[in-house]
Amino acid sequence: MFDGASLAAIGDILAQPHTWFLIVVVSVAGIVRGFSGFGGALIFIPLASMVLGPRMTVPLFFLVDFCTAMPYGLKSIPRASMPEVMPMVVGSWIATPFGAWVLSSADPLALRWGTDILVLAMLGVLISGWRYHNEPKPSVSFGVGLVGGVLGAAAGVSGPAIIAYWLGSRSPAATVRANIMVFYALAALGTDAAYYLRGMFELQTLAYAALAVPLYGFGLVFGAKVFKGSTDKQYRQAALALITFSAIVSLPVFSSILH
Repeated sequence: MFDGASLAAIGDILAQPHTWFLIVVVSVAGIVRGFSGFGGALIFIPLASMVLGPRMTVPLFFLVDFCTAMPYGLKSIPRASMPEVMPMVVGSWIATPFGAWVLSSADPLALRWGTDILVLAMLGVLISGWRYHNEPKPSVSFGVGLVGGVLGAAAGVSGPAIIAYWLGSRSPAATVRANIMVFYALAALGTDAAYYLRGMFELQTLAYAALAVPLYGFGLVFGAKVFKGSTDKQYRQAALALITFSAIVSLPVFSSILH
């Protein structure tokens, strides 16, 4: 149950002029996440950070994604390749506390620039056609999880590292998507725990989450239905398009324009 302070915080949010912008952003992010199994953060975090700042936006996204996408991730376990997923999850859990420390301590603008440079570098790798074509190894999956854990907790952009690793596999799109859904469901446990221990779930963050959860959940359902009618080629093209979009939109140089 919400107390008086929580309801007042929600009322204040509804009165803000940027709320409708955030409603559109979180709805689109949910559709993207439901379709591809990733990409929600790549849509939501760069755009929402322009009005809320990264220190609120990143924990907000992970809280919303945890509340809505966790059931989808757990349901995907039978279709996923768990020997590939679990070493990556363990690596993410180990690295997540460091990423949470970076988010709470680093200069927000410097953090955004550093993240965008890494995303653009990953984008260049993907566009070049390079893929990890070898059979996934536990050691490699663990290393990718470490990178994803730091980037995810610090800036919410673990997607490029994870996708660059799995898009090159010979597995069908359904298996790749299931791997991603399971990974994010389990990795989110460590991320949200780290944010909670650092006191990053403040009252205003919880109020935004209460408004965002139903919108994001609806988007997940709609996006999942769209995925069922797509081909493997369309799935991979959509993944590249999402990374390209996030890499461009999240550049801090565009913040003043989009404000």
